[in-house]
Amino acid sequence: MRSLSAFLIGWVLLPVGVNQPGAFAAPAAAGDPLGVLAHKIFTLANRQRRLHGLRQLEWNDAVAEQARQHSLRMMEHGFFAHSDPVRGPLGARLHAAKIGWSRCAENIFREQGMDDPADAAIDGWMSSPPHRRSVLDPQFTHTGVGIAISPDTEYFITQEFIRP
Repeated sequence: MRSLSAFLIGWVLLPVGVNQPGAFAAPAAAGDPLGVLAHKIFTLANRQRRLHGLRQLEWNDAVAEQARQHSLRMMEHGFFAHSDPVRGPLGARLHAAKIGWSRCAENIFREQGMDDPADAAIDGWMSSPPHRRSVLDPQFTHTGVGIAISPDTEYFITQEFIRP
């Protein structure tokens, strides 16, 4: 197992943007293993928020799709960063998808050979001050998680946070 700290990338907080509101719905966990894993990360992040007296995040399907696209593109195009070489940083990606936000952040995680990448991602983010801030930021109200897994079982996990 590789060192977790080698694969955690910095937290991104972007300024106010002017976009249209997004559509919000509950996460769909059943159906596919990556959906179940995404739902677990969503649940674990909300558990951390409850433990710290914060309101739970609501699931946003459109944000989850952008998170999934980012994870997939990192895997397919061989990069691990908050800024996609083609699609740009989180704010630009959300804007292009017409997702309304006034504040946004993103945590990413990459690992191979983990028994439970959801626990590892949350534990790693909670151990890293900038990632912890994104999980526990009381101004965020909505989130989405997207995961891609390579043929050699390397996980790429993205959790995006917004305030519409």
